[in-house]
Amino acid sequence: MKKRMQKGSLTVEASVLIPFLIFVVFVFICLCLYLHDRSVLSSCAAELSGKGAAGKYQSEKELEAWLLGQAAGLARGKLLALRELEVSVKVTKQKVVVAYEGYTSLLGGLGVGEQEEARRMNPAAEIRREHQMGRAWKGMGKIR
Repeated sequence: MKKRMQKGSLTVEASVLIPFLIFVVFVFICLCLYLHDRSVLSSCAAELSGKGAAGKYQSEKELEAWLLGQAAGLARGKLLALRELEVSVKVTKQKVVVAYEGYTSLLGGLGVGEQEEARRMNPAAEIRREHQMGRAWKGMGKIR
């Protein structure tokens, strides 16, 4: 009688353990997909904010419209789990801010929000400013 109980106990333990292991693997895969999509959105936002900062001779409205058009195509085809994706772009004279927000139905509905910003710089003005500071520094040396 003792042998019969031991044979059946393995089946009972396996019937509890196998679904738990399948659940753990499922959660791990969902989290991997979530982290992948988060990384993709972060790199897309960084790339677009850098492109926007390089567009120094465009007006804010032109640059904002161009970046919004680029934003949709940049993330398309790269996301694995996110389905609803919203993009916002804000361009001022000093900086460019690109933000992505997305939602997925995995694991009860996870949300992702990634935002990157870059300073808009005018290289010619920066070089002039450096030259002026250098002249001022040299001028201070002559005073002593």
